[in-house]
Amino acid sequence: MRNRFIFSLVMSVLIAISPVAIAQDSAGSVPGLQIRAQLIDAIDGGTAAETAASSISNDVLSNGMPTISQSNLSYLQTKPAEFENMTGLLSDSATGFELAIAGFGSLPEQPSEVVTISMILFPEDANEIYNVALQTGVISAEDALLAAINAGIDTSTLTATAAGAAGNDVSPLGVGTGAAGAGGGDTTVSAN
Repeated sequence: MRNRFIFSLVMSVLIAISPVAIAQDSAGSVPGLQIRAQLIDAIDGGTAAETAASSISNDVLSNGMPTISQSNLSYLQTKPAEFENMTGLLSDSATGFELAIAGFGSLPEQPSEVVTISMILFPEDANEIYNVALQTGVISAEDALLAAINAGIDTSTLTATAAGAAGNDVSPLGVGTGAAGAGGGDTTVSAN
């Protein structure tokens, strides 16, 4: 009985810290983790969090980063205040999911920008960011898809989860009313 408890405790701790360990290992290729590492180093070095976020975001906007494409950098340069705000949130956010949640709280009137910036900084978390945007209801499915496109994400890789997600409301061509020959409720008069 005691061994089971110890085993359960150890497994719980390992499960809890594994995402952080994985995130730290992949920091070399993830823009958000690279910026987060710079931010935490600056804060640990005695720089005020706001000053560090401002300095780091300005440096990225001015000089770019190898892991941020030119088109994504151009987008960020059109949203410097939003990018600085999101940079500041990285001190407490190690994933795109966490950054998006924090961003929706920090920039409630700009959910599209939060989704786009989160996806730019954490492209591997794009599906989770897309789902949290839909599940929280802060943005429509169409706007979430547009935000993903702005971030350079292949939207065919995004899938909405069933747990409260609105899903993709866009029907493919050939389905429903007016799509001649599709069947299943098509009420269009045939041209034949």
